Amino acid sequence: MDQSDNFDIPARGWTTVQGRNRDGLRGWCDLAAGLDTVRGQWKASIIVALSEGAASLPQLQKRLPDADRRVLVRALRQLEADALVVRTGTTQVTYALSPDGTSLADVLRALANWQAQRG
Repeated sequence: MDQSDNFDIPARGWTTVQGRNRDGLRGWCDLAAGLDTVRGQWKASIIVALSEGAASLPQLQKRLPDADRRVLVRALRQLEADALVVRTGTTQVTYALSPDGTSLADVLRALANWQAQRG
């Protein structure tokens, strides 16, 4: 049985506003791919937190106290698969931003500054 995370909506052929918006962005492939990379719970926050320096999972949890451990681990794995985060160590695992992750952190900071200027 092929189920999606959204209660099998794609298999049933239902359309949602979110789905139509996502389809509209596909014309802007680079933008859509970039948004897909940081879409999801805690990904942008993890990138910003790691821009302050490499951290182990417990240290990262202290920086993001409201985040659940399982959610953080899942997001870190996805960011690692997208080559934005580098995992090092065997006994003491440390996470750090890759060069692409560092440049993305700059973009996220610019977006935050833009929002702050808007008031």
